[in-house]
Amino acid sequence: MASKARRTVGELGSSVMTTPADAGHEWVDVAAAGFRAAWSDGLAARVTDTEDFADRLGTTARIFDEGTDAAKAEIDAMIWSG
Repeated sequence: MASKARRTVGELGSSVMTTPADAGHEWVDVAAAGFRAAWSDGLAARVTDTEDFADRLGTTARIFDEGTDAAKAEIDAMIWSG
């Protein structure tokens, strides 16, 4: 799941929307620039959230793996020591 989240972010490419070409009307250009800025900021925040989520998933998986390995070692020790 962490790998999939990182891959999705990687496939995104950029979180910054490009500036649109001249729309012909100043108010349309201003509205488009405002939308572009808001979209880029929102998308950048979601990318950061996704990267943090992927890091937490990776840490959780590592801790579970270490716990499983420790439990297996303890059971093996109990079996072979008796």
